[in-house]
Amino acid sequence: MTRQEISTRARQTAPSHQRALRFGPNLYIAQTQPGFEGIAAAEIAARVHGAREYGRRIVPDRAGMTIFGAPHAAALANLRCSEDIFALAGYRSGPDPSRVTADRIRAAAREAPFVEAAVSARPLFQPGARAGRRLRFKVVARQAGEHPFRRVDLKRAVERGIEERRDHTWRLDESDPDVEFWATMLPSEMTLAVRLSGDAMRHRDYQLAHRAASLRPAVAAALGWLSRPDPRDIVLDPFCGAGTILIERAHFGRYARLIGGDANVDALAAAALNIGPRYKPITLQEWDAAALPIADASVTRVITNLPWGVRYGSRASNRRLYPEWIAEMGRVLIMGGTMVLLTSEWRLVHAIAARAKLRILDAIPAVVLGARATAFVCVKTG
Repeated sequence: MTRQEISTRARQTAPSHQRALRFGPNLYIAQTQPGFEGIAAAEIAARVHGAREYGRRIVPDRAGMTIFGAPHAAALANLRCSEDIFALAGYRSGPDPSRVTADRIRAAAREAPFVEAAVSARPLFQPGARAGRRLRFKVVARQAGEHPFRRVDLKRAVERGIEERRDHTWRLDESDPDVEFWATMLPSEMTLAVRLSGDAMRHRDYQLAHRAASLRPAVAAALGWLSRPDPRDIVLDPFCGAGTILIERAHFGRYARLIGGDANVDALAAAALNIGPRYKPITLQEWDAAALPIADASVTRVITNLPWGVRYGSRASNRRLYPEWIAEMGRVLIMGGTMVLLTSEWRLVHAIAARAKLRILDAIPAVVLGARATAFVCVKTG
C-alpha cells in the first residue's frame, strides 16, 4: 500500500472537506494534529451523547479539525484526543475567495451571532474564566489556500470587527487576554471560533517532567483510542519515554496492567515522576527493546511511538533495528492482540509487518509538529 493509497483511504472515511456548513447554534470544533481529527471525531461520537459530526477541515501541516454539534458544552471538557475545543461563533462561506475583502471580514466578526454563547461556555473548561461586561481579547489568524490579502490583514480586520461589537466592551490585549478568537480562512470559507479549552487540555496536569521529542498528550491519547481499550488489557510501551502513552491509556478506563520501558534512564525517571502514585498497577524498567524481559504471548496491547531516527538514532539504524524491535513486540503479544505504532518510517513498517506475522488493519497518515508520520493499527495473526 502506497502513502497515496493510505491518504485516499483516510479521505474516503471522512465527511466532505468542501461542503459548506449549515451554520447554527451549538456547533464546536475539536482541533488536533493533522490526520488525527477522525480519531477525535470517533471519541466525540462515543463519549458525547447527542453529538453529530458535520465536517472536517485541515490547515495544512498545522491543524486537523472536526466540526460537530453537541447539545451541551460541558461534556466536551473531558475529551482526550483533542488538543483544543472551540465554539463556532461566526461563519462565512462563498465560492470565490477573490471577492472576500477586509471589510467583509470585519463585518463577519462584528456580526458573528454566537459569541455570547461561546463566552458563557468558557468557565465550563476554565473555572474562573471572566465573562463580564469588559473583556480583553486577542485574535489568532490562519490561512490556507490563495487569498488576496495577507494573514496579518485577516488578523487586523477581525480585531477591528471585535472592537466594534456591542455585546461587551472589547479591548485588544495580546499579552493577557480573557478571550481568544481564532479566525481560520480556508479556500472557500471562514470560521470565527472562541477557544473554550485552556492550556490544561493541551498539556495535561500530570506533565511534571518533559522530554525532548515527547508525544503531545492528545496524540498519545489517539494511539490509546486506536488500541480499542478493554478492561482486561495488559498494555506494553517498550519506548515509553516520559510515560505519556501509558498515562493516556489509563485515562480510558480499567486495565489489568501497564508495562513500560526505555533504554534511557533519564526518560524512565521522567516517566516515574509523571506517573507518581496515581496509575497502578504499572511497571517501569530499563531495557533493550530488541530483547524484552517479558514472556511470550503475555501482553494484549502494544502501543508505542517508535524512534523516528531524527532526535534519537538515525534512519540508517532504524533499517537495522526496526525488524528486531517489531519482531520482539510481536513475540510478547498474544494471538489476535493489537499493536499500535506511530512512526515516520511508514515504508519500513509495511515491509516488515508480514514477516513479523502482523496484519495492518489501518494506516492513518498524520503530521506531528510539522513532521509526517503514520499511525499503524496491526493485529497479530501467527
